[in-house]
Parts: sequence; structure tokens; C-alpha cells
Amino acid sequence: RAGPGARGRGKAAAAGECSGRPNACEGAMSKADFLQAVQKCNAELVKKPHDAKLLRQRGEAKRKLGQHKDAVDDFTAALGFKPDLALAFAGRGNARRALGLLQEALNDYNSAVRLEPHNPMFLVDRALLRQQLGNMVEALRDVEAALAVRPNYVQALHLRGEVSRKLGQHIEAHQDFDAALRLDPRHVSSLASRGAVKRTLGLHAEALADFDLALSLAPRNPGIFAGRGATRLELRMSEAAKADFEAALALNPGNDFSRWGLEAAAEQMTSQGLQLTLTGFVSPGLNTKFCERRRPGFQVQGYPTYWSPDGLYFLYWCQKESRWKAARWVDFEKVKKGSAVGFIAAPVNDDIRLVDNLSKGWHEFDGTTQAWRGRGASGVSAVAKLETNVQTITLSGFATTKLNARYGERFRPAMLVNGHETYWTADSQYFLYWSAKEDRWKGTLSTDFERVQGGANPGFIGAPLGADVTSAELVKGWHEWNGAQWVFGEKSGVLSIGTLAAVQLAPFVARGSRGTAANDGLSAVPARAAAVAPVAAGAPEAEAAPPRKRRAPGGPAEGEPSKAARNGAAAPVKEAWAKVP
Repeated sequence: RAGPGARGRGKAAAAGECSGRPNACEGAMSKADFLQAVQKCNAELVKKPHDAKLLRQRGEAKRKLGQHKDAVDDFTAALGFKPDLALAFAGRGNARRALGLLQEALNDYNSAVRLEPHNPMFLVDRALLRQQLGNMVEALRDVEAALAVRPNYVQALHLRGEVSRKLGQHIEAHQDFDAALRLDPRHVSSLASRGAVKRTLGLHAEALADFDLALSLAPRNPGIFAGRGATRLELRMSEAAKADFEAALALNPGNDFSRWGLEAAAEQMTSQGLQLTLTGFVSPGLNTKFCERRRPGFQVQGYPTYWSPDGLYFLYWCQKESRWKAARWVDFEKVKKGSAVGFIAAPVNDDIRLVDNLSKGWHEFDGTTQAWRGRGASGVSAVAKLETNVQTITLSGFATTKLNARYGERFRPAMLVNGHETYWTADSQYFLYWSAKEDRWKGTLSTDFERVQGGANPGFIGAPLGADVTSAELVKGWHEWNGAQWVFGEKSGVLSIGTLAAVQLAPFVARGSRGTAANDGLSAVPARAAAVAPVAAGAPEAEAAPPRKRRAPGGPAEGEPSKAARNGAAAPVKEAWAKVP
């Protein structure tokens, strides 16, 4: 394998020779070179048929040609003549892993490591297999041992980042990918993996830059196309996402994720998302409509999430348990990092979005008895395709009365600021945006939009530092600029959050369901809903429920407000350049 450890040792190392002593059978880089290497080794083996090193070298060349069964035979023959040849064990392990003989491959890697416990390449090989087997802790231990011997081993840094990413440690993974790319800026795997981490962290623009560079270096890699497609999907770049998933499937037609992505992109182009109606639960706050949240950062494991109108609860796909679950809004970041917390759960492998086969027989966590209870009739009563689906924030308590209004989200790529959606009043006169400079949400006039996108930081209202204005806790304690100074308002801020949703006129309700999805708008819910009594805070992760039938899992209004409209703002409202307290 070529890697940083092979630098300065010529083509011999890349062909599989780790001893640093080039041989006539080595020096291969292309398919033609590997074929020639096999021929040269054949000629040498006529003279020295019991030469273990020659057999190992021929096995390595065959492995690079994809002739894994023949390679296993050569490595086994080499070990018959030299049982302590660590390179033969490692080579046979690689060939067996390619054949899907994972336990046999692990035995070979263990033998190689026993013979050379400080060989970083053997440790990384075993770590890769342990990662594949899901043994993340042991994989991490092997990678750490490899890096202790060779701290600048790019492949080991990348692998540690991958293991950290699978464990939900995204910041640590980002750091490892950065370190690998400092050593090798063209390391495609690290670029693609860093792009995936940035997407998870909500850094969509930076993620796209990494995927673009990775594809310029590896233009026929289906995984990178799929990763970029998923990022574009979250940004509502539907047509571009569709093109990426089509490219991924052209290169790898059997990939389930790319097929899902293509369907999701097509759906995104024709719909404003889905609305799911739940019924039959003891906790009354759960028997409501859940609307898909489509703005960046609200997918989990590549699937959309669905939120109650008050933003208190959400449905998500739990990869660990292969089922949909519901959790509280306060657990959303934890869920994005891999937690399986929840208090209701669908049957294993049910696709709750299916219109013609409604998901029933859910489980609900009973906070009183601290146990999961089967609810035979509970589950999805209706699935509706939305024609309108807008997340809203209503503000109150500000001296400038025009600011006390409902703001609707806009999240198409042209409307993003610092990677976040923006929120606009119905007359498009004011908008809220995320200020990266101040780590807070601010509000200003719509005529400032282009300057804000260009990096300016104007505003005359500002939320508390780091607060999420869409959270169900209804963020108060904002500051308002009165023309001379910032004034703190203890009661000023978010009055309510909600969703304006209307289903398409043509019914999109499952056959045989008792309920129908009316063409109703879910107006903003005033104040937060009462706590759901039976659900204990921090309820444990669900035990597996009995499985059921398995199933495959805008911009501003035309033109900006006129100058007269801007001048119509209340007198105290001026552009505030002073930083919000």
C-alpha cells in the first residue's frame, strides 16, 4: 500500500514491499506493471520454488490485480516455508478481507501484529477490519498504537477520524482530518470525510468545498458524489442534489443511500415536505401533526425530522435501532451525535412515511413504571404531502411595534446567511439573520440583505448570545437599539414558534386510515405546551420492540422595499453599528 511511510522508498514500497530492498518482482504501480511483476516472479520461482519472499511478493501483486483467491494461495504457500513471515500474514489478511472472510482475516492480522507488534501498517490494517466489524473501541486502540510509532501516518490519522466520526465525536474527527490534510492536502479520503463531518456540524458551504476538491481529484468516486448530494439536499439545492445522486448511481447502481437520495431530491422538487399525524398515545401532546423541517441542519442520519407544531417534540430515524423514535427538542443535538434517546418508538424497520401502509403498533415509554408499553393501535393515522410548510417565529415586547410580528423562514441557497436560514416578515420589510461575528440572531431592514450576505453586521434588535430563536423555550431578554444606545428588554423576544402548513388539495392520506388531513394551517402556538406527564425526562433508550413486517427503510418578494418603505420605520430605529451587549 502506498502511504506516507512509503515516501522516499521508491515504487517498491507502493507495490507491497516494506523491507526497503527493491526486487525484480516489484516496482509495479499500474495494472500492466502488476501483471509484469507476476510474470517476473513466476520466472524466479522456477529457479527457487521454495522462496517464501518471492511467493509473498507474487501474492501481493495478484492481490493488487484483484485475484484474491490466488493471492491467498501464494501467501499460504509462503507461510508454509516461512511461518514467521509477518508480511505474508498481513497480505493474506488483506486478501481474505476482500473476499469477505472477515474472521479469517482478523486471525491473520493478529498473527502479523504478534510477530511485529510495532508495525503501524499492520495495526492500521487490523483497525480497518475492526471498524468494519463494528468494534470501534478496539479499532481506536490499534490506530492510537500506530500513531504512537508514526505520528505523521496520514492513513492512521484519517482512520482515527473515521472511527471518531462513527462514535459521534465530530470535533475530534474534524481535527484528525485537518491533521491528515496538512500532511497530504490531496488525500481524497480525508477531504471526503471532512466534508461529511462539516455537513453534520452544519457547515454546509465548507462541506461543499471539500467535496468539490475531492471530486476534482477522484472524479469517479460514487461515495463523494453521494456525500455532496446529501449536503445539497439539506440546502434545498434539489436539482444539483439530483444530479449528484444520478452520478453516484451511474458509478454504483446498487447503492441504497444514493437511490434514497435521488428519490428525496425528486420529492423535494415537487413537495414542501410531509405531514405525519400520530394518534393513540397516552401522552396527549404526542397525538398531533408532525411537519417535516426542511432547513439546513435538521436531518439525522440522512433522513428528515418531523416536528410538533410547538417545536417540543420531533421524530427521527434511529440508526442504532433501525426504527423511528420521538424525543424532546432539548435532545436534538444529542440525537444528531448518535444518541438513541426517545419515549415513543415505531416497530423495527417500519417506514412511517408510507401512505399506503400506515405504521401501527408503536411502543411508548411509561415514566411511572419506567418501562416500555406496547400500544397496539398507536402510530401514524395519516400521511399528507404539504403544499405550504413554513417555520415561523413571532416576536413581541419591542418598542418599535412593526417588529412585533410573525417571521417566516426562507432557506433556499440564495437566502442563507452564514449557513443559516433567514426569517422575514410578511411584508418583507424586516428579517432576522444569524450573526457569526456576534454569535447571536439579529434583526434589521430587508434593504440590508445584500450587505449582510457580504459580511456586514447591521441590526437594531439582538437575541441573547448563542440562543436558538427556534427553540421551544421561547427566548426572551433581547436588546433593542433606540437610536442612541442598546436597551435590554426582559420580556422582549420570542412570543411563539410554529408551522404554517397546508396539505395539497389532492388527498395524500393512506387508504383505510380513520383520519383525514384537513387543509388546515397550523398557526403559531402561543406559549409552550404542558409537559407530557407519563414521559420521564431523560427516558432511557428503547429496548428492541417486537419487529413487524420489514420495509425498506425563498427569496424576498419581487423587488426590495422602496425607499419610502424604509423611511416608514419608526423613528428610534436606526442602523446600529455598536455591538449588542
